[in-house]
Amino acid sequence: MRAQASIEYMFMFILAFAMIFAALFAYNSGYLPKTLQTGEQVGTLSLQNSAQYIVVQLNATGTWKDIKSKAVSLSTSNGKTTCTVQGTSYSGDYSGVINYDVNGKNMGQIYDDCMDGNDEACKVIICALGS
Repeated sequence: MRAQASIEYMFMFILAFAMIFAALFAYNSGYLPKTLQTGEQVGTLSLQNSAQYIVVQLNATGTWKDIKSKAVSLSTSNGKTTCTVQGTSYSGDYSGVINYDVNGKNMGQIYDDCMDGNDEACKVIICALGS
């Protein structure tokens, strides 16, 4: 009975080493970093898609033409960001802090930054113009 328990522990020990080596192989071969990078890209694409949908809707009504030249102000309080498009009734809240410098940028430039892959710019558009 004691010998069987020792053999079982030995197989568990070998299995643990095999799992460690497999994880190291996957990391060194680039599988895990590529997977993590792909996850980040999916998040960016989702934000871009949401921002683009908002702009397409505004384009359909002719509103985007007027809004894209407007500046945006951001204010953060208690971990929540409020986005306001200057000179319009568009304003909204985001449940986190948006780390994006809107100074000197209008909505059109912020949209361009979003489409260039800046997640924070996309959050500004979604916050300010999303419903």
